[in-house]
Amino acid sequence: MRAEDRARRAETAAYLAALRREFPAFGIVADPERPIWMAVRGNDVFIRATDGHVLRRRLLELAKR
Repeated sequence: MRAEDRARRAETAAYLAALRREFPAFGIVADPERPIWMAVRGNDVFIRATDGHVLRRRLLELAKR
């Protein structure tokens, strides 16, 4: 694996971990190769985004922060 790919994966993993800490009530998964980032909470909330920053912005909007 190239150094660029390792760095990108590490960055993705770190941002994903930060989102999970900030929004513990949500299940958050990411497939940055596609790119798809998703957050779910129960049966009533499903958010899909193209990157982690967009997902965070939508979660903040939902939380009205």
